[in-house]
Amino acid sequence: MAQGLPEGEFYFELVDPVSQQPVVLLDLAWPDGLQPGYSQPVAVLINEEKETEEAANQAGFLYFIDVESFKRYVQTEVLAANLAAD
Repeated sequence: MAQGLPEGEFYFELVDPVSQQPVVLLDLAWPDGLQPGYSQPVAVLINEEKETEEAANQAGFLYFIDVESFKRYVQTEVLAANLAAD
């Protein structure tokens, strides 16, 4: 947030777009992306089952299974892109 990025949603409920039924809970998610309107949905999944990872992937989320890889993504992809745009 200090870098101007939106706050993630803890325990984001992923819902089937057709049935509107809950599918899984994502530990931490940015359903509109870290740059709303410019990036895909992102999630951090810690110690989750393969089914949760597959559901996130099918819903178009870029997901990370550890905090360090998520931080690297934010620094190298998101913040670097913001700096280049300035």
